[in-house]
Amino acid sequence: MAGALAVSEPLPPGAHHRVDILIVDDTAAQRMAVELVLAELEENVVAVESGREALRYLLDHDVAVILLDVNMPDMDGFETAALIRQRPRTRNVPIIFLTADTDELHAARGYSLGAVDYLFSPFLPEVLRTKVKVFVELARMHSQARRHAEERIALAAEQAARAAAEASNVRLNVLAEATRVLTRPLESASIAGDLLRAVLPYAADLAGVVSAEAARSPEAEGVWLRLDSEGRLAPPPAGTAVHREILDAALRVLAGHNLETLLAKDGSGVWAIVAPLPARGAALGAMAFAMLESGRRYTTADIDLVRDLASRTAIALDNRSLYREIEERDRRKDEFLAMLAHELRNPLAAISNAVTVLEKLGRHDDDTARIRTIIGRQTHHLARLVDDLLDVARVTTGRIVVERRPVALADVARRALQAFEAAGKTAHHEIVLKTDVVWVIGDASRLEQVVANLLDNALRYTARGGRVTLAVQPDGVEAVLRVSDTGRGIPSALLPKIFDLFVRGGGAGHARADGLGLGLTLVRRLVELHGGSVEALSAGEGFGSELVVRLPGSVAPAPPPKTEAPSALRPTRILIVEDNDDARESLRLLLELDGHEVIATVSGEDGLDHARSDDFAIALIDLGLPGIDGFEVARRLRAMARGAERRLVAISGYGQPLDRKRAQAAGFDAHLVKPVDTEHLRTVLAELTPAEVSTQD
Repeated sequence: MAGALAVSEPLPPGAHHRVDILIVDDTAAQRMAVELVLAELEENVVAVESGREALRYLLDHDVAVILLDVNMPDMDGFETAALIRQRPRTRNVPIIFLTADTDELHAARGYSLGAVDYLFSPFLPEVLRTKVKVFVELARMHSQARRHAEERIALAAEQAARAAAEASNVRLNVLAEATRVLTRPLESASIAGDLLRAVLPYAADLAGVVSAEAARSPEAEGVWLRLDSEGRLAPPPAGTAVHREILDAALRVLAGHNLETLLAKDGSGVWAIVAPLPARGAALGAMAFAMLESGRRYTTADIDLVRDLASRTAIALDNRSLYREIEERDRRKDEFLAMLAHELRNPLAAISNAVTVLEKLGRHDDDTARIRTIIGRQTHHLARLVDDLLDVARVTTGRIVVERRPVALADVARRALQAFEAAGKTAHHEIVLKTDVVWVIGDASRLEQVVANLLDNALRYTARGGRVTLAVQPDGVEAVLRVSDTGRGIPSALLPKIFDLFVRGGGAGHARADGLGLGLTLVRRLVELHGGSVEALSAGEGFGSELVVRLPGSVAPAPPPKTEAPSALRPTRILIVEDNDDARESLRLLLELDGHEVIATVSGEDGLDHARSDDFAIALIDLGLPGIDGFEVARRLRAMARGAERRLVAISGYGQPLDRKRAQAAGFDAHLVKPVDTEHLRTVLAELTPAEVSTQD
């Protein structure tokens, strides 16, 4: 092909160093013949079809020898050779002319242009190979000699560097001690004092670190240390002339961002160095070193040491400042997330309580029973998602907690499908459900989330009237979940990365490449947390797809023993302190349906007023109350008469470990996070209700 370079494949690692051989011939058959002859040399044979291409290649490549055809159109071999000889880089490259023209005058002209040989076609392959091999070996020897020379130069440079390093051993020790201090954990205390102790007395008799703000203040506060006459380190006397002179220099350094040296009046040299602490285009402060009673003076190497030390100190101080900023932002973020949790969990608590009330009031055989079940289950799922979103420890470490217990995978698949059917998402598709009994150890809510994401993915990319099949089957010791569809399918190029973050199955050519590309990524992560695997199968676009989840199987669990809990229904008097109207009213209805006598109050003040006049055994208190918060309400209740006898339960959207500790310290007997599971609430109330207390007293 015109303009193409034919380059032989490189040898595998471990072979000898290859060199380039350049063939220049406008006849393809001749180029191929020469390449075949030279193949035995196992070098990089490059073939081009014109002199211009040869010159272009030689701009960036070194070659051992050039095999140059004489008779070529546009630019013949002689003209090409002349141009090659004009360039310093290629002036000495051996050129062997290859031609069918036996004119001796042409041969003489070729030799005059610096050719090392002139071969007439047809030529003996062994002769050509032998001649080329000579120049190949010469090129390799030249390359080796050059490498050896470079190695010797590098060795000499290394020896010089080693000598310089040994000469500055003291400076390096100072830097090492300083670095040890500067690389302490970011949350540790201030480092300025320890840094000065690390470098004194080696680098100065007096040293200090002063911030930009402190240097401009009249007091010129900072961290200063001085070596006294007895060799002890102590803060220097304030207001001395030497101290003032150094501070004046620090102001100049902060203004100009340049290191400054102070010369001794007797002309003996530099007695003080003041260097800026540069970070992100500004000066955080200045670092000063001075020689006083010792009479020592600073050399150029000492000045370089101070400059290096100041740079490292600036980085360390800036990192600590950034760390404090990040800590403050994290604190504010945690506070925001805690407040967000409280605000999200309040409506969830109201919904959860309302569903429980409906369960007690409604019939179990009517059409709304299934809807109530779905609402309750999805409320629980939403609460779990809120937990994952707002639990700072899990979010920052990338962990999702999986509650492991025996789970019937078919039931999980069936519940997920029922939720889709109730929402009307399957109305326009043919849905096929095939399930066998198979058990796994896992989190039913998380596994239902896996099935829901797979179903959503299948429905999204399957046109109306298409079929989606959901199957659960055992396969040896594994439980297999399959979701297949007759939809658009998955392009083969997309299959290996379909589970990657932000990858969407529609591709750029499809109008419905919607979604953020998070669903299948979450599926893979959740499945892996269960010790399983997931894969995507598709014959290509237009042929549907199948997503297969494999989980370790488990034996069916023994049926749980039936336990009686008559105490859970033992009525008592309960005080509710809750500012959210829906949460308060739904909780009141729930407790009254269980037979309790309930006093519902809307604030901390209101709750305390009723506590003074009404008798109760248990108080359910929201922590995030306006005005007097739940913690203070608990402390005041404990301080009242009979306060020690009453049982206090925190019910709140604040669920961080610190909130639980604060609740315990305030006097709460239990801490429940909204939305509270009804059965768990009943269990807690049963455990806290005194046996002799009831609403019939």
